[in-house]
Amino acid sequence: MTLQRYMDLPKLVSLLQDKSIYLSKMAEFDDALEGGLTVADFFNVSNAPANLDNAISGFLPAINEDSNERQERLHKAKDTDSKLRKRTFQTPFGRYPCDDVEKIFPACKQWLYVNCWHQSSHECSAMWKLYGNDKNSVCIFTTTEKLKNSISSCKSFNKIEFYEVNYISHIDEIFPEEAISPFISKSKPYSFEKEFRIVAWDSNVNLSKHDVSNEAGILVRIDPETLIEKLVVSPHSDPWFKSLVKNLCDKFGLEVNVADSEIRTEALENIFDVMVYYETNNSK
Repeated sequence: MTLQRYMDLPKLVSLLQDKSIYLSKMAEFDDALEGGLTVADFFNVSNAPANLDNAISGFLPAINEDSNERQERLHKAKDTDSKLRKRTFQTPFGRYPCDDVEKIFPACKQWLYVNCWHQSSHECSAMWKLYGNDKNSVCIFTTTEKLKNSISSCKSFNKIEFYEVNYISHIDEIFPEEAISPFISKSKPYSFEKEFRIVAWDSNVNLSKHDVSNEAGILVRIDPETLIEKLVVSPHSDPWFKSLVKNLCDKFGLEVNVADSEIRTEALENIFDVMVYYETNNSK
């Protein structure tokens, strides 16, 4: 699968110079729904709805009940409460009580670190506008295999995994059983991103004791030579920018094709344009 990552020049320099990529803390993401439960899953996982029902129908006094009925009602309510307290749910960091869902899910987002890629074999105009940030930007082309092979282990994490993002409705859909599912899902309005992501975490973190991470992001070592298949310069870049990127690659010993954006290709208006285009593209 072909992957792309759009970035400005400083980020490219950082990648080549430090031989690393930056994984952002999921809690820093703009999409408030990301990493949260759907409505249906909240009812399935959280004890809150059942606790509310039990408090109203089990513990509150009933009209015209005798003492035996009262004792039976309270016994059932206490038994239900005891069972609910024993319920747990699975996270990437282990199992936690269903009573703590509202606390634990935000804590997961504090300790999950993500690097995002766009799945496509061709450029995307929207991605240039959203993530190019500057007219003098580049797009890294790679593949899932190259991305996986380029990454080194990192002492900050014991888990580094790769996932295609699922696009869902947070109103009526239910997540698959995998614990990571809520954290590799986004709402459907973001489906144009066709996101593929690296997700890294330390599964030994105790979220009950450590619900906030002080690290906004973490660098993970990579091999640029293995990672980068080609670089494409922004269709909006200045005329000198392509040469600068080539010189930058030479400086860091990176042998890679630096290409113009296909979006920059002008319309063919005559036979001479066609011949030039043909010769240029068939001489590569």
